[in-house]
Parts: sequence; C-alpha cells; structure tokens
Amino acid sequence: MGFWPVVLNVLRNSDVVLLVLDARMPGIAANSEIVSKVEKMGTRLVYVFNKCDLIGVEDLKSLKKDYADGFFVSALKRRGIKELKKGLENMSDSWKRESLRVGVVGYPNAGKSSLINALVPGAGVKVKSVSGTTRKTEWIRSGKLRIMDSPGVIPAGDDKISIGLTASKDPHKIRNPEKVALKIVEFIMKKDRGILEKFYGCEVEDGDSVYDVFLAIGKKKGWLLKGGFVDEDRCAIRIIDDWQRGRVGLK
Repeated sequence: MGFWPVVLNVLRNSDVVLLVLDARMPGIAANSEIVSKVEKMGTRLVYVFNKCDLIGVEDLKSLKKDYADGFFVSALKRRGIKELKKGLENMSDSWKRESLRVGVVGYPNAGKSSLINALVPGAGVKVKSVSGTTRKTEWIRSGKLRIMDSPGVIPAGDDKISIGLTASKDPHKIRNPEKVALKIVEFIMKKDRGILEKFYGCEVEDGDSVYDVFLAIGKKKGWLLKGGFVDEDRCAIRIIDDWQRGRVGLK
C-alpha cells in the first residue's frame, strides 16, 4: 500500500489538486490512478507541467495546445510560478473561500516539493533529486492558499521502464537498468540525436541502433571494464541519473 493512504488523505482534504507532471513525457508521467480517484471525488484537478526548461519551444507550444487549462513551469528556475499562483488565487476568489486548500500530487521526483518552495518562498520543503523524499504532510499557508505536499506514488500497473523514466526509483535500485537506459536513449533519439551528441560528446551515425548509441556513450565517457569493453551497468545508471536529475532534456 505504501504512501497511498497519505495521498488519499491529501485528495480528500483538498479543494484543488495539482497534478505535477514531467513536461518531457506528459503521457508517461500522467498518474492515471490519481486522476481516476480525483474525478470520482469531484475535486478540481489542475495539470502542472514541470521541467518545461528541458523541452523545446515547439514541444511546449504543442503541450499548451493539448492542455489549454494547464500551467507550464520550471520550479527550479521559477518560470511560470507567478501565473500558477495567480490562477490559484483567482480560484479562491471565485469560490469565495477564506483560504483555498491545494493538494500537490504526482509521481516521485516530479518536482512537487520544488514547486511548493517556488510558490511559497521560505517554506523549506525538503527537496532531493532521488525519489522518496516526502514522507509526511502538513499544510503550508501563503496568503489565500493552504498548500499540502504529498509522497509520490506509482500506479499499480506501471512497468519497470516507466518507473525508471519517471524518476520514480533510484537508478542504483533498478533491477535491469540497461533496459531503462536504452529506452531513454531511444526516447531522445526520436526527438533529436544531436541532443545525445552534444551532451555526451559521442557521434551518432545514420543507421546506428539504440544499443550502438548506448555503447558509444559509454566509450566516449570512459565507463569501461578491463579490456576496453563498456561497463553496461555503470553506463546505464549514469544515463538514468542524468535523465532523472534533468541534466539532459529534449532540446
């Protein structure tokens, strides 16, 4: 069951629920279980796409078109925060509430705590790039808003690759990190192989397979075993870590 009871308590006690998603992969990062529970409760659900600084202009335009009522932010760089806070305050005014109770939910490491710290400077919510930091909840007051963080939770049906992609598990604890790393490489190659060339300094040739590129990254970075063979486990963990920590994006 994990942290689900805590998250359910947040959902039940919120007037508005902010579902925080990684803008690099909105489809994968959408927590269907949370969406279903919020809809059944009849609570207002607001999509907040975090890490928008890691995607290109055209991807951001497409995202805004698909989610016209959403908010698009970079919590760490404080982009889009004023618009989000103003939107929440307007909801409070329209509902004539003395304070609007706002629950913040999503996958582990989606940036929920960073978002709260951006919305409420000085809140001091603990932030860490490895999943599983938030373990308890408390209301944080800011003007017309009362905001509550929640532990990240994973839908029961999520596969291990999705869990790795959404930064929901420490890469050192993933059983088959190579599969997740290959998916990340494939994901980025479909967008622009130049991203990998620029970030890792490797060369990607026409016709190279995902595995070829994975090995090229390992060789270029010197993640090798004796005999010059790529240390695939180390290479995979480093690629996953770069993705989870936002060092490499989609632009």
